Amino acid sequence: MCGHGRSGWWLGLLGALLLAGCKEGAETRTPPIEDQDGQPDAGAPPVDDDAGVPDAGEPPDAGLPDDAGTPDAGPPDAGAPDAGPASGPPIPPDASGWRFLGSAQGGPREVLGVTQDEGGNIWVAGGEDGLCLVRPGATTFQCFTMADGLHPWAAWKGKDPLPENRYLKVTAVTGGPSGVVFVGYQGRPNCENEFYKPPGQPEDPAIYKSGDADRVELKADGTLSVVHYDIHSPAHSVPGYGHREKLCTVNRIVWDKATQGLWFAANHGLAWGEANYQGGEACASAQVRAVNEWAYVTHDAQGNEVDRELRQRCKFGVMEHVHPAIQMHGTDETDEDSRLAGDVWGVAVRPDGDVWMGTAIRSSRFRIMTNGVGHVGTGAPWNFEAARKQSEEKKHKANRIDIWPDAVAEPIPPTPAQRKDDVVSDLALMPDGTVWVSSFAWGMAKLSDAGLVVDQALTGDAERFVSSLERDSRDGSLWIGHRWGRGLMRLHTEGTFITHNKVLGGLAGQPVWDIQVAGTGDTRVVLVAFGATRDGANNITRPGSIGIYTGH
Repeated sequence: MCGHGRSGWWLGLLGALLLAGCKEGAETRTPPIEDQDGQPDAGAPPVDDDAGVPDAGEPPDAGLPDDAGTPDAGPPDAGAPDAGPASGPPIPPDASGWRFLGSAQGGPREVLGVTQDEGGNIWVAGGEDGLCLVRPGATTFQCFTMADGLHPWAAWKGKDPLPENRYLKVTAVTGGPSGVVFVGYQGRPNCENEFYKPPGQPEDPAIYKSGDADRVELKADGTLSVVHYDIHSPAHSVPGYGHREKLCTVNRIVWDKATQGLWFAANHGLAWGEANYQGGEACASAQVRAVNEWAYVTHDAQGNEVDRELRQRCKFGVMEHVHPAIQMHGTDETDEDSRLAGDVWGVAVRPDGDVWMGTAIRSSRFRIMTNGVGHVGTGAPWNFEAARKQSEEKKHKANRIDIWPDAVAEPIPPTPAQRKDDVVSDLALMPDGTVWVSSFAWGMAKLSDAGLVVDQALTGDAERFVSSLERDSRDGSLWIGHRWGRGLMRLHTEGTFITHNKVLGGLAGQPVWDIQVAGTGDTRVVLVAFGATRDGANNITRPGSIGIYTGH
């Protein structure tokens, strides 16, 4: 295993192919591949059969690689993308459309995400420096921390963790209505497995209740109003489960304005949140509550129904979780099978309200709005359980897409040696209904509306480490950010790749963790998060910055 990223980095199963691009002890902020324990309420931790899951690792800021380890073995501005020379000019004709803000303007040392709300406020996920804001027309940052109300934990049995056990790291942001931003956090190390320790080993709620997300609103007096999303399943809210704590670190957030839903792409799975949640146990939407109510029925010895208790999945503004997990073998085919899931990093909302999700293992269409009548008895929109089954049940294997295929396909469980995990980093839905999928390890692939791989790009050794994607609402082009050394490029609608590296200067060698587009037409803004770089001793050698592009 090579270091620990924001959620850890899986490397053993890619073998020597990736070792050239990752140095021991270096942060890579790429997702682990984790086994899904089938009985989370049994008290046993997940089975880690996948050659090194960094669940017990230190926080992800334990060291970013410096650019000397860049896989392309050359300077980031060394030329056109290796997937084929661009037919257009190497420098965008409107390079003056760029401006950059960073630590010199009071920005955070680390930049992990950037967004804009509908009022024009730019918000930055500033890691341990908190949530940072650039107001419309301003040229400097204002940063907020726990002292200003950010709340990267949830209470357990009415008690908050002690102040010394609270941990702040802002990892994801997405803009909402004017003055509103949705903020994701990293949980404390081992937060996913802390709730499931073996008997006799006490669990620490300060760990398993850490992280998750906030709804943050900027008030007229400049202070914040904060409502916390405790991403968990309370006791008996999910059929077949008791209390469940699995998701704690949020990688990306997507706001679906049409349905007022949030999608939290997190460690271990995907969760839904209520965008207008204002606190309390009950979800506000009567429609969502009605569809996600279920009956817990008890029977006597003769099988007669003796009691029926109505229960509710949507609680505390959240429904969770789903992941297109598969069966796997251990080190050889005689080992006991276990379920294999992984971090979610890719989310793209379709026009019909369904959601494409991309994980470390498989991708899937989560049919939350279009699930069909049949095996679960209802096809009503918002039915989370019906949609979950259509991504997870064995008979729905066609809805688990192996974009970069393993050596064997379902229903055959792969051994570690037979796996080629997809490590999806982002998704971008295109105007024609196709969806581009990027990988931290394998470049890019395009899926048809039916989920078939119809194209691939950036598969060469120099440019295949893609960390972020975003469709440009102005012209339908695709912005592409890289993890190592290839900086930022743009795929135009005619199929031409153009690098922006020569106008980025030193930023071209920094990781591009997030790209978001706000607005449409001539008023659209492209926002780019350039992460910090560090040396082997975990010292920041170049702080992060944001890029703001208003050109054509």
